[in-house]
Amino acid sequence: MPLTRRRLLLSLASSNTLRAGAATANISPVLGASLAGGMTDRKCTDVHDELLVRCAALESGSTRMLLATIDSCMVPRSILDKVRARIATENAIAPEFILMSSTHTHSAPPAMHLFQSMPDPKYIELLETRLADAARMAFARLRPARIGSAMGSEPSLVNNRRFYMRDGAIPADPFGKRADKVQMNPNLQSPDLLNPAGPIDPDHPVLAAIGHDGRLIWVYANYALHYAGYNPGTHASADYFGAWSRRIETAANSDCVALLSNGCSGNINAIAYAARYPTRNDYAFIDRVAAVLAIETLRVLKTIDYTDTLSLKAKLEHIEIKTRRPVADEIREAVKRVGENPGNDYKDRADIYARETIFLSKYPAKIEVPVQTLILGSTAIATFPGETFVELGQIVKKAGPHKITITVSIANDACGYIPTAEAFDLGGYETWRAKSAFVERDTAAKLTSALRNSVA
Repeated sequence: MPLTRRRLLLSLASSNTLRAGAATANISPVLGASLAGGMTDRKCTDVHDELLVRCAALESGSTRMLLATIDSCMVPRSILDKVRARIATENAIAPEFILMSSTHTHSAPPAMHLFQSMPDPKYIELLETRLADAARMAFARLRPARIGSAMGSEPSLVNNRRFYMRDGAIPADPFGKRADKVQMNPNLQSPDLLNPAGPIDPDHPVLAAIGHDGRLIWVYANYALHYAGYNPGTHASADYFGAWSRRIETAANSDCVALLSNGCSGNINAIAYAARYPTRNDYAFIDRVAAVLAIETLRVLKTIDYTDTLSLKAKLEHIEIKTRRPVADEIREAVKRVGENPGNDYKDRADIYARETIFLSKYPAKIEVPVQTLILGSTAIATFPGETFVELGQIVKKAGPHKITITVSIANDACGYIPTAEAFDLGGYETWRAKSAFVERDTAAKLTSALRNSVA
């Protein structure tokens, strides 16, 4: 039966209609669970605010995309690849269109072996299930939408945490050497402070989906700030990422899900080291950071021009990188300190890094890590698989023709710090060889080159 003009127009409109949906799922730990984020293990005594998986689903014609954030310090590829396959099967979505990133809260259970915190298999099973659940619910809630993005800026919260110091002020590293030229997180108001060893990135890109009723469905934003902290060490918390999300959701409507992905912030903190800060174990600092950023987010949301049509593209590739492993003499010295099968209750920093040496001696010489590019019309999203230095994100942002390029770190994997080659020459915590810092110095060049080509 031939289509009438009205039916033809409806058919064409339907094929081009954007649809969006969102959902969350709870991944909070039980009391007594380990909490990652420090060099020593801590046990959870309270859940201050729930840890969540947040999912933003998008559909354009027959193409689907998923943006997900996980309230975790970092989640490895071994877990995320498994979940990716499940999400793809359950939701008719191509795997390369699925982006999953960790927020990097330092108040969540470990999803992998991080310093002396060990993952609980039961928690990993919960994490995998709830991540897949949230994705499934988000796609089940798809409804007609419009999409838009705009760029904001909030420079007052971000500071480079690596500093040049006066001669003799930098202490020895955990291996007994005094080769560092910069210090990470120096003492507040230290008279030995000189100047930061790198830049900041104040960009605050905001991507949003709005329903035809004018109500926000989801907000996906990004900010290059490591975490806030200053909360009690035995509390589970989503840090400022969760506090920001709650503020945006409250200001928008009860149905909106707000996701804040971590930008390239491996060397960025919220602490201005020349200033005075409270040291109380409460949430005042986290709340202040969230409030200041949320004000800028809400301002940016008012500037977005939304569109009814959007092309979606994706690329997911795996780059081979080398790892930094200890040599025989270093392994022997580590064994002398902590034995061949070390425990996980060391307090002395030298012992902790000797323990790291034992585990790193068993790492493979090469690994493959994922880098991903998503294109949503004039907006690009480029991902790094670890705690990426801010300079690398800035390089990728300048490479493409897109109106906005969002760089996301700790995405689809967790390969530790990704410093610049220059940072390796300067030394400092982020370069000290450990499970948190094991990639070779040419890793940054390999990953940025792949991403620059993808966004160009």
